[in-house]
Parts: sequence; C-alpha cells; structure tokens
Amino acid sequence: MHYLNCMVFKGYKLLAIFYGLVCHGIFLIAGAVMFSTILTGFQFSVGALEGLSAVAINFLLLIQFPIGHSFFLSKRGMRVLEIFAPKSYAKTLRTTIYATIASMQLILLFSLWNFSGVFVWQIEMPANLIMILLNLASWALLSISSIQAGYKVQTGSLGWTSVYQGKEPIFPDMPTRGMFSIIRQPIYLSFSLVLWTSPQMSVDLFIVALSYSLYCYFGPMLKEKRFYRIYGKQFTEYQERVPYYLPLISRYVGPFKRG
Repeated sequence: MHYLNCMVFKGYKLLAIFYGLVCHGIFLIAGAVMFSTILTGFQFSVGALEGLSAVAINFLLLIQFPIGHSFFLSKRGMRVLEIFAPKSYAKTLRTTIYATIASMQLILLFSLWNFSGVFVWQIEMPANLIMILLNLASWALLSISSIQAGYKVQTGSLGWTSVYQGKEPIFPDMPTRGMFSIIRQPIYLSFSLVLWTSPQMSVDLFIVALSYSLYCYFGPMLKEKRFYRIYGKQFTEYQERVPYYLPLISRYVGPFKRG
C-alpha cells in the first residue's frame, strides 16, 4: 500500500512537471518570436503565400487569437480546456492549458504570417534606437502589469504548481495596486504599445497593431462584466475611481461604466 501511494504521489508530480515544462517552454518561444517579429515588421515570418490565399490565411491568423483568448475565458471555453488534461486534474490545470494555447496562437500568428513587403515606416540607425528603447519599455510595462495582476495566472504556473503541491489553486484578488491604480487595463494597453513601437512598421504589422489595439480596448468588456459578477460593489467602486484605459482622460470614457 505504501509503495502504491508513493507511485501515485510521484505520478501526479511528474504530470504537473510535464504540463509546466510544456507551458513555459511554449511561453518563452512565443515571447521570443513576438519580440523578433515585431522589431523586424514580419520580414522573417515563414508564410510564403501570395494574392488572395495570403490574404485569407492572414485573416484567419489575425482573428484566431482574440477569438480563442475570449472564448476560453467563458464557461463553455473552460470546459473545452478540461479536455486536454486527465479528469482528476482538469479544472486545476485550466490556467496552465489556457496559457499554453494562447502562446501557441501567438506563435502561429507571428511566425506563419505571409509578409507583404510593404512598409508604412522604416526608421534607420541611430534614430531606430529610440523606437527599440520604447519597445523594450512597453515590454517592461507589460511584464510589470502582468506580475501585478498575478503572474502565476498570467504565465500559467498556477495550475501545474497547484497539482504538484496537491492543493486547490488560490486565485489572486482583483488587482487594484501598482499600475492598476492608474488605469484598469494596463496589460491590454501595454500589449498595444508593444505592437506600435516597432522601427520597422510594415503594412502587415500595422494591420495587426490596429486590429489588436481595437480588441485591447473593447475586448476587456467581457472581463469587466465577469469582475462585476464576482466582486460586485468592490468592482464598481474601483471602476468609478480608476480610469478604464488611458490615465486622466478616460475616467468617464468607455462602455463599461455602470450607473
């Protein structure tokens, strides 16, 4: 019996480590692919299609991330996530699986895009150093806001570490400090800034930046509705106190303010 218990104990720990390695490995690859592709304006993406085929595939690549990103946060989407893990650990591993799928979606977008070869702007040395520094600053803001929101959830580590420790995941409280005391959606704003601060702004990157900036403004509507259901009065007070998307000028702007 003791031997059997040890085997079960080792089994779920190995399972947790496997999901963690896959999740964080793909997460790091996605970050590297995004960083290099944004700085070079999709010049080195591997898509080789032309004409209408390229347009069609690029459109599918463009929409698959925001659709998946929002769907897998819904109740139905969370049930779909549970398919990718053993039943006993499926609910606990949802955050890990969510982060893994989101990273895979970003890899698909930024690696398989069919490059047009047309540029909106190309900033040469040494002026491009300013844009690179702005891009690095945007990545820093994205990292800081993700940490303040709860890095274990954002990186997917909450799920697999909970399985490894043999306990239920403890989700962080609603973030209200740090960057979240300035605006309610610093992660989405930082992500938009990452896309716009490239020294090599191709038409391809411009389309992605514009589309995802719109998503980053309107997409959190679902998130704020979910927060309202969970936190109620606490969230409405926070909503009235802190601007939605832009400091100072957006306190009363946006479709998310509840009377």
